[in-house]
Amino acid sequence: MALRAYDTSIRPIELGRRLLGVVDAQVADDTRSIPHAYTVILNSKDRAAFDGVEHDLIRELAEVITQHSERESYHLSEPALVVFRCSDDIRPGNVTVLPSLVHTKEQPATPGLSGEEAVVVTPIAASMASAIAGAITSAIVLEDGTRHILDTERVTIGRQSDCTITIRDTNVSREHVQLRRRPNGWTLRDLGSTNGTKLNGVRVEGEQMLANGDVIMLGAIRVTFEIS
Repeated sequence: MALRAYDTSIRPIELGRRLLGVVDAQVADDTRSIPHAYTVILNSKDRAAFDGVEHDLIRELAEVITQHSERESYHLSEPALVVFRCSDDIRPGNVTVLPSLVHTKEQPATPGLSGEEAVVVTPIAASMASAIAGAITSAIVLEDGTRHILDTERVTIGRQSDCTITIRDTNVSREHVQLRRRPNGWTLRDLGSTNGTKLNGVRVEGEQMLANGDVIMLGAIRVTFEIS
């Protein structure tokens, strides 16, 4: 099913891309298992833009996860489930996706309340997310093919020698960007660089979640984020 665009700065295709980035980051190499439920957290203004179509949109996103899992041979223990939640801690235009544990709330039937609305979603524990993330390898790949494995909780990229990854090019600031390992994957933040940072062609503002294959431009220098 094709994802459609609505009157909001966040497009369904971007939701799908972020969602699949988190899905890929959860894969356990030994079993190819992934969590089946995902909570999409939006600013309340952004979520309001989906009024009237949210039900159809979350079905489309769940279908995207199912199709992607089939292509990648991921194992879903239960049918894929996507739930939207609001948080004003999320800036308008930003999205956070959390893998989740799900159980069905036991309650008497209520007129007008569907089974889907009775689902209770609990964000996955950080320790469990860390264990899953530990089964995969994340890396930054430079233009010359040099591969830097991300094996610490925080990584800095810049021109100065004490950065985790040093790029000796005048397009790159002394401390250009920071990557941080979060429970649901790696994020990117510009550190006030002179020439700015773009993620897949869009200027980075605040903390952005990274997905497999993302292209990061440090000024005119291209690097790629990879998960394997």
